Amino acid sequence: MPRQERAERTRELVVRAAAARFDTAGFTATSLSDIVETAKVSKGALYFHFESKEKLAEAVAIQSGAGWRDVLRAARAPGGPMLQALIDMTHDAAQRIHHDVVFRAGLRLCDERWPGEDRFPSPYPSWKRALTLLLARSDRRGELLPGLDVRETARMLTATTAGIETLSRKDRGWLTTPVVAAAWETLLPALVPAERVACFRPCGRVPLVPRQPSAPEREIREGREGREGRETRGAVGTRRPRPAPLG
Repeated sequence: MPRQERAERTRELVVRAAAARFDTAGFTATSLSDIVETAKVSKGALYFHFESKEKLAEAVAIQSGAGWRDVLRAARAPGGPMLQALIDMTHDAAQRIHHDVVFRAGLRLCDERWPGEDRFPSPYPSWKRALTLLLARSDRRGELLPGLDVRETARMLTATTAGIETLSRKDRGWLTTPVVAAAWETLLPALVPAERVACFRPCGRVPLVPRQPSAPEREIREGREGREGRETRGAVGTRRPRPAPLG
């Protein structure tokens, strides 16, 4: 493997390992030793790419932010009803949170306490602006109920998104397509005329394929599963024999 390619692969491995640790334990409780152990690299390799844990967190946040921009950009692409594009956007975001550890860890980093101003701003103000834009376009096309307050609706949908994301930190089931679709089945009658409800697909227009883990992610996962398997076998091997029955 060429040196440049190997360096890029190591950097990605370290970033995803850091994201996995930040996602489960948070920034403060994660040490560089934890990240080195998860990534299976030396500290020298880590410091070659990142001079501190803060710089690592910054790299995670930047990648997560790029993911959010991809979600918003896809929703703004022309074609079909605007409200359906908004529905699809929420499914896309839910799938990314569910399957992309860097995307998910970036959200958690936004909630971390930092000295002074927030180090990593929340993506939800941008999310709210995108919702407002899509709802306004949908309203101009006559898709929404007459007189619907677009700004208040965007606020309500932002709060719904943030609530589901927060609940999903303990239970990823909140991010599944049926749950997001059920939310839209409840919301649509309050947003569009009754005769138009059937024009929209609460489950999204395109079946979403879960994101496949990258090679570094597979290495991290396989390493963790291997350690757990060895620990399990060790525990079985050291189990005390049962005493023979009396009599």
